[in-house]
Amino acid sequence: MAEPASRRPRNRHRAESRHATIPRRVQVASVEQLGPGLVRVCLVGDELGAFRNGEGTHAAAVSESFDDVVVFCLPDPEGAADTFPRTAPGGGLSVPGDRATVTREYTVRALHESGLCVDLVRHDGGAGMTWLDGVTPGDDLVIVAPRVSRSLPGVDRMLAVGDATALPAMARLIEDCPPGLDLEVIAVVPDLAALPPELLPVPASGTRVRVRVLEDCPGSVSRLLGALSESALLTDFAWVAGEAGMVGDLRRHLIARGQPPDRVQFTGYWRLGGPL
Repeated sequence: MAEPASRRPRNRHRAESRHATIPRRVQVASVEQLGPGLVRVCLVGDELGAFRNGEGTHAAAVSESFDDVVVFCLPDPEGAADTFPRTAPGGGLSVPGDRATVTREYTVRALHESGLCVDLVRHDGGAGMTWLDGVTPGDDLVIVAPRVSRSLPGVDRMLAVGDATALPAMARLIEDCPPGLDLEVIAVVPDLAALPPELLPVPASGTRVRVRVLEDCPGSVSRLLGALSESALLTDFAWVAGEAGMVGDLRRHLIARGQPPDRVQFTGYWRLGGPL
């Protein structure tokens, strides 16, 4: 059941629905290499649907928005058996004993009756990549399904800008774009030739969607700033995601051109040179 959206929304132009923090046991159904540096992991399990355990009866997992995130509770590298996370007072996660839960957040690419899929961009090192390097179909995993979903802003024009880590969200945004929304998507990737065409779907007939994909080094902002400067008009709402430094530069650029700050939503998915 959705929790009351009593907290202040992250952005007042996107209505929020909140859901309980429920750890769910799932299994890895498939691990598919989509292209260089990109892997799709699909999960299945009865607890993606409604289920009951010692803590009560829980609603099925839902994902209502293009930038919803799912939390992966990565297995303890020491193989401890007592580290299944539980819902803590206040809605967080707790683990018995003095161990910490190692978590990573990933965009939900799809959630339907056949399972939940995420697309993971490979980086150098980090707990998430260590898990991805060793995962195989049939492995168990604990996840927390999206706890917050944010509706699309009620606007006529929207801009979405991001790097390779934002591709899953942008792909889902293209698929879910309502016919009345004028949407411009600008993505930057390290190697255009290695980008699988299916990663950014062809906009559906009848929608006003424009997609541009540029090539630049991870974390670089120069090509994106150039692309934004080519546009003479401001947008009603801008969504920016990717490397934290790049995202900050893009936000400052948009605001300097007159975009109202509350109409720029930005998320740093990762930091160049930082831990992952």
